[in-house]
Amino acid sequence: MTVGHWYREAYQALRVAATAMGQRPADSAADINAAVIARSAVYAQLARATELLVGARPAAEAPDRAGASTILRRRGQRLTQLYVGLRAATIVDRQFPPSPVAVTAEPARSLHRAADAVAVIGDILASHVPPGQGPRTPEGLAIRAGGGVQSGIAEIARLTSNAVIVDIALPGWLNHGRGHLAEIYRPAAETARWTANSGLGGIARELIAAGRGQPPLDGLDIARSPLNPAPSVRTVDDAVAAMAAARSSMWQNPGQVTGAHLQLGTQLGLAVHILVSGGAPKMVGGWRQAAIAAADLRATPPVGAGRDAAAELTEVLRWARTQAAVGGDGHAQLRDKQVVRLSSELPFLAATLHRGLSAALQRGELFVKAEVPLVRPAGSLVFRAAKRWRSAVSDDDVVQDLNRGLAQRQPDNDGSGTVARAFPRPPRPRASMAQTAIRAADAVPGQGRRHMR
Repeated sequence: MTVGHWYREAYQALRVAATAMGQRPADSAADINAAVIARSAVYAQLARATELLVGARPAAEAPDRAGASTILRRRGQRLTQLYVGLRAATIVDRQFPPSPVAVTAEPARSLHRAADAVAVIGDILASHVPPGQGPRTPEGLAIRAGGGVQSGIAEIARLTSNAVIVDIALPGWLNHGRGHLAEIYRPAAETARWTANSGLGGIARELIAAGRGQPPLDGLDIARSPLNPAPSVRTVDDAVAAMAAARSSMWQNPGQVTGAHLQLGTQLGLAVHILVSGGAPKMVGGWRQAAIAAADLRATPPVGAGRDAAAELTEVLRWARTQAAVGGDGHAQLRDKQVVRLSSELPFLAATLHRGLSAALQRGELFVKAEVPLVRPAGSLVFRAAKRWRSAVSDDDVVQDLNRGLAQRQPDNDGSGTVARAFPRPPRPRASMAQTAIRAADAVPGQGRRHMR
């Protein structure tokens, strides 16, 4: 399941919770405890996702509600205000024990679903940009370069806006017909009233507007490791998952990339590009050039995790060639409905192979045919050339052809290109990347939106 799926899951759960609070009052302390705990968890997970997206805490310290109110009244600094508001919204002056029994009230169950969904979003982001570490995947590197950050903040703001609606309904849900419960849970009601009146909803709306038209992160999924044995690929979802697993492994372990990965990867890139472009010759030149060049390289066979990554690539290549051979209506339907998911993997694959090629050359583990003179053995009228191999270097024609083939950027089919702009020559992450992202998201709507690429 992708980030987009969990955004929608959380969004719907928050709407259901708000609606349910207006339909039926709280029945028991156990249900209220569960709802109050889940409500704070929603805000805490939204703050965590914000930190992961921008790569740092937008505010050094999370102040109490009084300090947060001061920050929220300032002009500008919308991202900082969002983060401070989320942190302050988690504060409840009284701790409530978790329910020892199954929760039955719809508000509590829906808020738990929302908190779990936002937590999964954070887990997916952390698999690419772990806190306190460098990016682990090409997607993570692109996020640190700003790709998809502003649209991701907009989605968090949209969920925040829904959470504020829940807080508007929460005091009435606690108080309706249950005066004694309203007194017990007065701290929770006060926190909800503060959040509803703090201006956090208005700040969220500005960030939503600032994120319109920006490259989305909807297709981002968890970065898994290659499996052994490689699972069978039968659908586009299987193919995308296997490609992502293989290239993520190669990106994290460039020292394990061999000629087999370069050959399989370029053949797969060519096969997928033919599949999604309908075989148009003008669209496949770069991958064809790269595949021809990689075929002339030799290397030691992959081992360990590198072998598992090669197996995943082999299985996807088999599937892609089978799909290309089918043709007909099924082929057209695949191009029409699922072309974006497949083609979005190609820039990442090119970037990973480009990086792996450089690492393999530095290790001296790639070989090309050596030029040898013709020799006529004694007593023979025939000249012969013995096949010899030497270590490849960056100046070799075949290496340059492979580099050029991988460097030919293909146009994005959906025009949004979430993070492909950073590839196939990925930027080096800089310490200022996170602050650049923060400043861009803090900009007033209509200004500075092009900073996120």
